[in-house]
Amino acid sequence: MAGKTRTDARRQAVKRSQPTPFACWFCAERLRLVAAGLACRNGHLVPEQADGFFDLWPPDRKAPAIDTFGTPLGWAYDLGVNNRTLARLTASLEWGTDVTRMYGLMEEALKLEPGQVALDVPVGGGTSFGEGAPGLRGLLVGIDLSPVMLRRAARRRARHRLGKRVLLARGDATRLPLVAGSVDRVLCFNGLHVIPDRGAAMAEFARVLKPGGELVGTVLVSDGPAPFSGVVGLERLASFFVPPTTGELRSLAKRFGFSRWEQDLEGALLYFRGEIRP
Repeated sequence: MAGKTRTDARRQAVKRSQPTPFACWFCAERLRLVAAGLACRNGHLVPEQADGFFDLWPPDRKAPAIDTFGTPLGWAYDLGVNNRTLARLTASLEWGTDVTRMYGLMEEALKLEPGQVALDVPVGGGTSFGEGAPGLRGLLVGIDLSPVMLRRAARRRARHRLGKRVLLARGDATRLPLVAGSVDRVLCFNGLHVIPDRGAAMAEFARVLKPGGELVGTVLVSDGPAPFSGVVGLERLASFFVPPTTGELRSLAKRFGFSRWEQDLEGALLYFRGEIRP
């Protein structure tokens, strides 16, 4: 009887805690934020890692053996994309685009009201909130497969004192650890060109978005104009770099129920936005 009382008390404590859009891998129940980490009402607990993120990688899927973004290449990318002056110069020369526009889209996407939820996947080193995200009054969930990038994101979160307004988790973009229909907006900036199974990722974006929810982002494409298409062609020599074509992305958006789909090619970088059908 005493054991049952303690179990009931724990369940009540979980019910009173802060809900998140995360789903438990073992029972599919919504995870809530408790003192010890994330917990569902069935007692499954996901502790927060010492580095400031939760490990929500699918338990039945093998994680990558090598963390590409833990190499000098990853360090260089993180340095470049988070130094906006350097990023503008590099992107203009390599891809033929002014990424001032990209950073503006990030800031716009993070203007959340209390109760709203945005998902940033892959969150990388926290570029979307690297300037402090002053419009963030809701919750931002950042997911990435790279522990190294998540540690960088956690440091940026701490630097800007974003606290529990930003939750970080290791996860798979093609099997998101989120409850269906739990997200108001998905951000995917410079991510789809490093995700081989883009169809699975787009299907997951559609699944987790609320009816009328929005997807916004950028992706490098293989069919941009010369000479920038040549640069992308060279970058494709890296095994993890798999850029789509502009037509492929439009086709995937239609397939998975995105309406009001807009995409605009500037150099080799495609800007896109769409809503999931109500």
